[in-house]
Amino acid sequence: MSASSPSAISPGNAYSDRKFEMRIPSMKFIYRLECEMAKDNHFVGAQAGTSNARVIMPIVGGTVKGPRISAIIENMSGADWGTAMGGTGVMRLNARYTLKTDDGHYIYVRSKGIFKPGPGVNIEPRTRTRMTQDEVEWFTRLQLEASGPYDWMNSIFGIGVLAMEDNKILIDAYELTNFM
Repeated sequence: MSASSPSAISPGNAYSDRKFEMRIPSMKFIYRLECEMAKDNHFVGAQAGTSNARVIMPIVGGTVKGPRISAIIENMSGADWGTAMGGTGVMRLNARYTLKTDDGHYIYVRSKGIFKPGPGVNIEPRTRTRMTQDEVEWFTRLQLEASGPYDWMNSIFGIGVLAMEDNKILIDAYELTNFM
């Protein structure tokens, strides 16, 4: 499954005098994650002289399913240590958590990304139970550490596309690749 074709020519070629042509990479689906967050977040607040505030959002569980993986998010194995960018609606994401596969292997996930409302959209995340791709830009860079049958995950460049439904964070994870 791909989200883009490896044959699409890069628009960057128009900005170079070189004869060498680049193409747009492809994205290959890895998994769908459904994440359960704690009901209460920990607000550290803004440091003196700044308007940015740390918000710690504990991850309490969830599921991961894809063509090559089936797992759960270990209970209370992590959180998102986000930074709310004062008054902008933008949040920088910094999550870490652990997956346990159905066959007993552990996978460590680090995720850094961005949440920002779409043009003309005013969103207060704490009061919402649903957010769609039509309302927000919510992306993350996934770094995975695994072993055994999941060793293949160590060498991928992962991209997460996020949304929220019924208070569950949904992440479709893709591998960015030049090959299909």
